[in-house]
Amino acid sequence: MGELLACPFCRELYSRGEAEVCPGCELRLVPLHRLPPSYQAEQEDHLEGTQDAPYDRNLGWRWLGRGRGPLLFLSSCGLLLFFCPWASFLRPDPLDLSGFDMAKTFAPWLFGGAIGWFLLIPLLLTRTTIRRLRGLRVIASLFSALTLGEVLLLAQRPPSGSRYFSYGFEYEWAFWLSGFISAVALYFSFRLGGSIEDLRDLPFSVDQQLLPGQKEVH
Repeated sequence: MGELLACPFCRELYSRGEAEVCPGCELRLVPLHRLPPSYQAEQEDHLEGTQDAPYDRNLGWRWLGRGRGPLLFLSSCGLLLFFCPWASFLRPDPLDLSGFDMAKTFAPWLFGGAIGWFLLIPLLLTRTTIRRLRGLRVIASLFSALTLGEVLLLAQRPPSGSRYFSYGFEYEWAFWLSGFISAVALYFSFRLGGSIEDLRDLPFSVDQQLLPGQKEVH
């Protein structure tokens, strides 16, 4: 098979040295093993059950559909905001604290949300099929919810000082934005991977690739 050449369009076969250009299509011949399977071969594989299901096909790490892109963006933003000002003290001296500062000073449990964002990014990058994205829903929801839980807890119990002294404490924009991003990420985590019944938004045609028993949504 390595000695055969084929036309990329009509798939007419020629032996090496017989021709360099297809007479009918006027396209340069290429080694047969370098060509992808023809449409007819794909249909035969499909009928024999040897072709991967559409939801198991590798979509590539650059594909950002089905909540994968938004969740990658939100995870990156959540991790970045962890190092932005979360709170400020006005007394005895003005002082801004990031989430990282708060975690390493008096609330080490805040590292949980940052670690969740950090781990979610490679998990999403390595999930390139619909089935694997759907399988990530539970862990993605857990990681996305960590920061939201931290924000709600801190908002309910801010440092209040004492009856004789006030810190002048207030939460900054990055704190509230972190909670909002966490809530939005939680929404996308619940829907990560989308439906395996409606595959029309995928970057390949599934009109002729639906498995037996799988319905096409119109």
